[in-house]
Amino acid sequence: MRRSFRALITTGLCLAIAATASAAFAGPGDLDKTFSGDGFKVVNTTAGSDTFYGVAVHGNAPTTCGRGSNEATLTAFTAGGGFNTNFSGDGMWRQDILGHGYSYFEACRFLKDGRLVAVGAAAGANGNDRMIVVVRRPNGKPDTSFSGDGLAVFRFAGIADSDAYDLAFQPDGKIVVVGEGYDGSTTPAKGFFEVARLRANGALDKTFSNDGLAKINFGQNDEGAWKVQLLHDGTIVLAGWIKNNAGTEYNTAVAELKPNGALDRSFSSDGMATYNFLQANDDYALGMDIGSGGAIVLGLHRYDGSYRTAIAELKPGGKPDGSFGGGDGLKPVSGGLDLQDLMLVGGKIVIAGGANGSSGLSIMRLRANGEPDGTFGTHGAVDLSAITGYLFDIALDAKGRIDGAGDSVSDGLVLRVHA
Repeated sequence: MRRSFRALITTGLCLAIAATASAAFAGPGDLDKTFSGDGFKVVNTTAGSDTFYGVAVHGNAPTTCGRGSNEATLTAFTAGGGFNTNFSGDGMWRQDILGHGYSYFEACRFLKDGRLVAVGAAAGANGNDRMIVVVRRPNGKPDTSFSGDGLAVFRFAGIADSDAYDLAFQPDGKIVVVGEGYDGSTTPAKGFFEVARLRANGALDKTFSNDGLAKINFGQNDEGAWKVQLLHDGTIVLAGWIKNNAGTEYNTAVAELKPNGALDRSFSSDGMATYNFLQANDDYALGMDIGSGGAIVLGLHRYDGSYRTAIAELKPGGKPDGSFGGGDGLKPVSGGLDLQDLMLVGGKIVIAGGANGSSGLSIMRLRANGEPDGTFGTHGAVDLSAITGYLFDIALDAKGRIDGAGDSVSDGLVLRVHA
């Protein structure tokens, strides 16, 4: 489901550069002009189209992961926004991972020692997608301590396509990878939440669901996990989408797994919960973070003919938190943002995406109750009129600034905003 969505919202974007104010007066919500001179950088790594789907930050230096034409890409930057030429010679690495014509990275994170882990999918010999996990050393070379060549490839038995969309690290070095299992040959098309756990050496962790692979089945139609977070006790929290049994709309889905891969039945009585946050229309979670008290905060993509955004808050057991929003745990966000990511920072909610499905970028900061934070940007939003594009992922650097990744026209885009 998500592959076609990405193609839709990145079509026809263009770049415009406007005059900018002096960096000396920068405040929260302003572009950081110490990054690439104007706060953003547009990159074309191939002769075709480029999109940065994910961003990871080590110290104050971001690295993006994504897709250039039909190749997976990694692009490393310095803290000042130049290319990090210590990485792969020129800061840019790309490859058709399995050599069968198609691959991409959807998310990436840095380990504490500076190694980069990126996840996504690549076409196998039969044309079906396979989950991929790549680990690269700080110089861009494969980490041979991981799976012998820095690459792990796997699929779930009996499922045609497996795509990885997010990852998280356990304190013991294990890597949790989540995504979508999909089979479009069936009627209706069938999907699953897929979760894999790998040991630090790249092998599947067989203490997790017996073979390292767990599959969650909500219903009879398309579904998938888009985000993952880990609780302090090792519980795995997943958020994504499910198409309802009637096949008429997409709804939000959340699941929890125990550390051994079994469904955590203390969550919503059976470990799985679905929510219809926009009656008779589509809603699903593209952003998720966990509050200090265990509340699950969801950033919702909603569509009813126009792109809309809302924040939902769930209690640890899965019930909507009636103290948030209008008594139903839901707070619509005004301003026309088409949300793509969410993170909690100092008790506040930071969201990013596009402007109502058009070619405008947007970053907003909300107070804990979901109202715009007037101390950030203009009425809680960053003025990104200097850039036309789309943001897909955000992360914090060591100084607490917001780094974002996305695209503009057919080029990759990375930016930095003061927080």
